[in-house]
Amino acid sequence: MPTLEEIRLVYGNDAVITRKGAFTLVHLDRPSRSVMRERTRAFDPDDFFFDDCPLCQMVKAGGVIVYDDPAVREDD
Repeated sequence: MPTLEEIRLVYGNDAVITRKGAFTLVHLDRPSRSVMRERTRAFDPDDFFFDDCPLCQMVKAGGVIVYDDPAVREDD
């Protein structure tokens, strides 16, 4: 699992980071705490990845998931 320092090097100091199991969730859109909590609570790799996607199956065991939805940016 990447360290916080490694994640910040890649995604910047403004990235909001949560973790769930073997996954690091990076929220580049700076969501509200409630949106961030809901994303983290609801994240399920069995639902998130497609069964017939070879790439999805490779990363299903753990990794970094990036959220960047311009519709939820708090600073707009």
